[in-house]
Amino acid sequence: MSGVFQRGAYYAVEVIPDEVAVISLNTMPVESIPIVVSGCAYTEPNDPGNLQIDWLEVQLQMYHDRGMQVWISGHVPPSRGNYFPECYVRYVELALRFQDTILGHLYGHMNVDHFFFLEAVDLEIFPDKNDGEVDMTSDKGLFNSLLQDYRALPKSPEMTDYAVVNVAPSVVPNPYTPAFRIFSYNVTGAGGRLAETTAHMTARRKPRKPKRRPGHHRGDQGNKTVQCESEEYQNTWRCHFDQPWNSDPSAPSRMNQRWTPLGYAQYFMPSLELANKTHGPLVELEYVTYAVEKLHPQGEGREFVYPVPVKLLPEELRDPGVAKSRYAPYGMEDLTIRSWIRLAGRLADDKRQKLRKRFRKYMYLKRKEIRE
Repeated sequence: MSGVFQRGAYYAVEVIPDEVAVISLNTMPVESIPIVVSGCAYTEPNDPGNLQIDWLEVQLQMYHDRGMQVWISGHVPPSRGNYFPECYVRYVELALRFQDTILGHLYGHMNVDHFFFLEAVDLEIFPDKNDGEVDMTSDKGLFNSLLQDYRALPKSPEMTDYAVVNVAPSVVPNPYTPAFRIFSYNVTGAGGRLAETTAHMTARRKPRKPKRRPGHHRGDQGNKTVQCESEEYQNTWRCHFDQPWNSDPSAPSRMNQRWTPLGYAQYFMPSLELANKTHGPLVELEYVTYAVEKLHPQGEGREFVYPVPVKLLPEELRDPGVAKSRYAPYGMEDLTIRSWIRLAGRLADDKRQKLRKRFRKYMYLKRKEIRE
């Protein structure tokens, strides 16, 4: 790992040997900022962005072949506004090609709590290069841009056409309110049984057979075959993606099973200025993604583990009889791609103004909001 880190400041770690790995990327070579790189140009194989994404492809293929699961993390989130165009499409292609291996994409930088989607349509050649583009580079208009993106999702989307990017709030004060998340995971085997036998683990690690992606498109993207013969596009990455997608509807990112992220509790520090060497900062629960009823599971044994220790819950959530709470507005079943798309659909619904207001409040976390 040391050699790879020294070369590009990116690396991979098996946090649970033979089960789960975390890949940490260095987003500087792929960010659309004025530095001396080629922006992942197809004709520049030694461009630092291309070298890093080549390395990422090798890592994902290796973990896929071993039947492992991977989290990808980095600083600047992948979007059309943040990354060089060619770097962005390469990232999206890998995110969708290895969708059965990648548990999720965790990023920061924006200091605004939100989520958005990487889509198959991003890999097409748009007749208008700005068509459908959402600017993720500033707070101004971000909320409305996200709603616009959520509204544009098909009514019955193909799950294989999407990956979700989660952007966390800031951990740095002034002008932000520091916050952090604690995730819970499904650590059981198939059907809710504990995966303790060697035979079961061996079965889980068998490589999955790749499937070619479905031909779902949003709108008219033109004839890609003809466009790729033109001088303008023939040497772009969009015209050189020919690998099948590793699609598996039972993968942990698509269906609740072993290593599926079930949800998270987000905490924040509302009065950091009162903390000192003798009194630590006050930490409060901001919200949870779980449905209220899942905070007090029924039954006995390890299959019924509390996702959040009861002592860490605010008073109103400690009562098992509570039906709803302002701390749990999302009521997400888990953090699979289907659950995120469902939440996006609810936020896109103009009748869900209370939910939308809560989402916006969480986005900016008590700091002075940017006025639209």
